[in-house]
Amino acid sequence: MKKLNRREFLATSGAAASSALLPAGEAEASGAAPPSYDYAEAVLYDATRCIGCRSCQRACREYNGLAPEAGELNGVRFEMPAQLSEEHWMVLQVYREEPDAAAAEGRDPDWSYLKRNCMHCNVPACVSVCPVGALQKTDTGAVTYDEDRCIGCRYCLFACPYRVPRYEWVDRTPRVRKCNWNRACVRACPVGALTGGARAKLVAEAHERIEERPDRYVDHVYGEHEGGGTSYLILAGVGHDKLALPSISPSVRSSYVDPIMGSLPGWIVGMGLFLGGLYQIERRRRERESMRNGENDGEGPP
Repeated sequence: MKKLNRREFLATSGAAASSALLPAGEAEASGAAPPSYDYAEAVLYDATRCIGCRSCQRACREYNGLAPEAGELNGVRFEMPAQLSEEHWMVLQVYREEPDAAAAEGRDPDWSYLKRNCMHCNVPACVSVCPVGALQKTDTGAVTYDEDRCIGCRYCLFACPYRVPRYEWVDRTPRVRKCNWNRACVRACPVGALTGGARAKLVAEAHERIEERPDRYVDHVYGEHEGGGTSYLILAGVGHDKLALPSISPSVRSSYVDPIMGSLPGWIVGMGLFLGGLYQIERRRRERESMRNGENDGEGPP
């Protein structure tokens, strides 16, 4: 990295200090009921309808211009990332129960697919801890990310109870990466495992499916109340604990984010903001270099 002169150092320190004074989001620790977002856009994922074709995964990758990750199953190669990453903002995971455990109880093993991506929480922990407003909950239901405002503090990675955000660790000007709520996955699903619509309507539809087929579904719409609710809702036929979905109380952000952030020593918080300032300076320097290179690549003398 280019050495900082005195002016840049002072500018960085000032940016870090001012960042520390910015509000940490609109989700308050007062214990007040979170907004419902009843009429915001939501997505219902029915794991019992999912056939594992990964059309949603491919659509997400193609829409966002992300790199594929080839996997192999029984000699057939296809895209099969197992975990979220900076290059995979949604993945399709598979749960399979150990056959011996099921056989001991005289039944077939449980199994299920699970589509993992950002939950787009009603009271997002990531928004609550972001010191510069790079993450925002919108009226449309989406939790958006503005890379131009991000200072690289990575508090969102610590705060998210679903462990969704990923970070471009090896990039010189890294960004936080996660699902951006374009819903290309919904449009690509060929079997109706994904349904888009107003949140209140989808919650009602999910309960109707459970009532009609109690033998098929776990009696719980995951995301209806967890952490104040989410815009991504899940219906499943096996226990949510088996799908590694965290058990989160209906309470707002303060119940699970404040202990996390409160346990961080003060010097780590300050260092994060300071390094965030360095990150922004390096990003601006690279942008200026790119602009100069673009001008030099044109016709005529540089």
